[in-house]
Amino acid sequence: RLLLSLKLFHDHFALRTVGRKLFGSRNDRLVKRYLKLVEQVSSREAETRVLTDAELYAKTAEFRKRVVDGESATDLIPEVFAIAREAMDRAVGIRNIFNPLHEFDASQLDDTTRKLYDETKAIIDATEDRNPDRELLGCVEPTPAWQFVDIPNELYEAVRALYPKSKPPFRARPFDVQLVGAVVLYEGRIAEMKTGEGKTIVAPLSCYLAAIENKQVHVVTVNDYLVQRDRDWTFPFFRMLGMTVGAIHPQHMQHPQLKQMAYHCDVVYGTTAEFGFDYLRDNMKMSPQEQVQKQRNIAIVDEVDSTLIDEARTPLIISGLAHDDQPRYELADKLARYLLDKQKPWEKLDQEVQSCLVMISGLEGDIRNAMDKDTVPAMKERMALAKAKLPQLENNRNQF
Repeated sequence: RLLLSLKLFHDHFALRTVGRKLFGSRNDRLVKRYLKLVEQVSSREAETRVLTDAELYAKTAEFRKRVVDGESATDLIPEVFAIAREAMDRAVGIRNIFNPLHEFDASQLDDTTRKLYDETKAIIDATEDRNPDRELLGCVEPTPAWQFVDIPNELYEAVRALYPKSKPPFRARPFDVQLVGAVVLYEGRIAEMKTGEGKTIVAPLSCYLAAIENKQVHVVTVNDYLVQRDRDWTFPFFRMLGMTVGAIHPQHMQHPQLKQMAYHCDVVYGTTAEFGFDYLRDNMKMSPQEQVQKQRNIAIVDEVDSTLIDEARTPLIISGLAHDDQPRYELADKLARYLLDKQKPWEKLDQEVQSCLVMISGLEGDIRNAMDKDTVPAMKERMALAKAKLPQLENNRNQF
């Protein structure tokens, strides 16, 4: 029976090995599918770049209607991400040519494009800042005109020619790996991004895909500084696509009315603690109208390893009926005590092994440094006995 089991295991392993060589591992197949999606996104880039800002803005409403009419958001991924990639490049990158902080040198442009730049800048300078309402919901201060005045496509193309590489401040075209990361997050998986791969871009791309299904997204990050920074950084992207983005902060930092407005946005940035406390406070309100959290559809957790492992945070399930019929905590306590009891004999035997090793190491040093050579034979004998005893001690310990 044992030989048969070993043979079956060998045959199964061999089949899996052959299957992996023929079809690739599950991870290989996932990556292949993701790269195929990225190719489809890239194939739409030329037709997307000719869209005006207004046409780009209208795409979100179009996608939402198509989903309501029965199309799957997954089937729309190539088209949706092509629009999102273009919007990110324009809103977070190229538009910075009008941001006074970046001091763009307009003399680099040719005469025709320079004239267009000057005309657009004149319109921006003549346009008043907008108050935070409607598509600017979530802002706490008026939004400067350079972030929302439509820019001619010729200017976008001219800046792309000047700065062909996607580097801040004047370019922000998402890389292929960032598109892959966005799909991974949308599918409910963990996306591991290396430093410099631009994870700040990945979350809003995934948010956009969820938002066309009319789902609100909570982006959970590690502290209040990052909450506001990431919200402000991604705001131009969401605004260009007709979406709103807000940030929530602790009560002493944010007026309740501002928090309620933030929760009405399509995307909400906040910390683990604040989302949890808002949920708790909502369950103590007298009426639904007083509650701030309206939807809990999708959450994207930034630095998930830090949040759930390093800080040992757990998803907050703190309101609802207790499960008295399932004594999970008592069972966990009994299991922990059982494992600790099992560990004690091992610890005792391991201590004997460590003591023997310390003795051998000490005798080796004493032999090297002995001033009285007559004592060396006795020390060597003791060391030989200790070395002979060590394997048995290790065997006794390793039986556990």
